[in-house]
Amino acid sequence: MKPDKSHEARGDAMSAVAMARRPKQMLVTNGESRSRLTAVSTRMDDADSQYLDLCALARHAVALLHATGHVEATEIQLELPDEPVFARVSRRRTEQVMLHLLTDAVGAHRSEGASLRAVRLGVEPQDDFGDYGPSFHLRYAARDTVEQEPGKLTGSARAESLTVARELVETLGGHLAVRNHGQTGTTVTVTVELPDQGTASW
Repeated sequence: MKPDKSHEARGDAMSAVAMARRPKQMLVTNGESRSRLTAVSTRMDDADSQYLDLCALARHAVALLHATGHVEATEIQLELPDEPVFARVSRRRTEQVMLHLLTDAVGAHRSEGASLRAVRLGVEPQDDFGDYGPSFHLRYAARDTVEQEPGKLTGSARAESLTVARELVETLGGHLAVRNHGQTGTTVTVTVELPDQGTASW
């Protein structure tokens, strides 16, 4: 009889989620300290970087949140292409960004009421001409709006959480953008664009 390792898997999953939900400890306000932290993190992640399928990472992040009971099966909807979308990234850092954004989005979704559409997590490949790199995005309902300029994401707890996410994305060499839809800002799209992986052959 094989030993039951489900508790070990759950423990690992909970540790991963906990790492993604520590905005107070991870937020660095001093510009010089932030630059030093980013440089150190970038060197560590460069050594750990490899070509990974963003679709597979998205599925794994959602599975972790399901396994730890942080989200219900109906709260996140995956919108993934049929083909893999590869990017040279750190698995640990990319997973951390996805978990952080997903838990933030689900929290905003729950505050709006369970009758609304699920949080949507999508992945897009880079274009053939290299105008933009591979990306993933979240679309969800939110009662409050946030500034669209990343440097101005201040004020609310959600804005602070997005600021932390932006700093994590920058260690990947990527860019985070926030867009509010409608005059009331009832729908928010958060896009994480990663560096150009090299112009595809065509």
